[in-house]
Amino acid sequence: MRLRGAGLTAVPAWVWDRPGLRCLDVGANALTEVSGRLVELTALAELYVDGNRLGALPPVASMPGLRVLDLSGNEDLAVLPEGLGALRRLRYLYAADLGLSSVPEEVGALADLVYLNVNDNGLTVLPPAVGALGSLRELRAMRNALTALPAEIGGLAGLRELHVEGNLLAGVPEAVGQLVELRVLNLRRNRLTAVPEAAGRLRSLRHLDLRANGVRTLPGWLGEMPALDKLDVRWNPLGAGSGEVIGALEGRGCVVYA
Repeated sequence: MRLRGAGLTAVPAWVWDRPGLRCLDVGANALTEVSGRLVELTALAELYVDGNRLGALPPVASMPGLRVLDLSGNEDLAVLPEGLGALRRLRYLYAADLGLSSVPEEVGALADLVYLNVNDNGLTVLPPAVGALGSLRELRAMRNALTALPAEIGGLAGLRELHVEGNLLAGVPEAVGQLVELRVLNLRRNRLTAVPEAAGRLRSLRHLDLRANGVRTLPGWLGEMPALDKLDVRWNPLGAGSGEVIGALEGRGCVVYA
């Protein structure tokens, strides 16, 4: 059921009388709350409440078949809904631009999750439980206040994209080198002064974004990364010695922005 952008201030009461409903989209409205009768929609596979004014959401454990949950753009939503860990079939969780200061440990129970977006919150850490998300393919935690990534991140064996742009990272843990499927590593606008050594072990990496850090030199091993086809190191104080590495990369077809 699509009621997106309909100017709603409340979900119509007749919605709750459809227990077999598979999709409910009430995004981009002016909702300040969602009725507790949400728990009666036990067949839901997709729930979109993004772009409203919600401060809370009823428990979601009664919807074990939920595959997509989009909460993004509710700036006063300071905690994720109760019962999140019961959504064992959840694949896509959008929790960007909320009022989150933390991600609950129960997120680690979401064994089927392939996409997690917690951009634009107030996060200072990611919980170690994130490392239990072995099915995760894309993790977005941009524009937060992360000062470190958990060592447990090495457990994300299937991760293909890691986006942590716009944080306070001075380095990344060695465990990042265990992400053997990683294709994209976005470290733009952090506090790095060197290219993380762990990146050198990412043999599948295609795109490395290091823009707007404090990197002064490029290590020789960058020129030997077999899959790298795009390197962006603009707005770093690179010294003249990095030219040889850039030349080696460009010589084999890698696009370098410096």
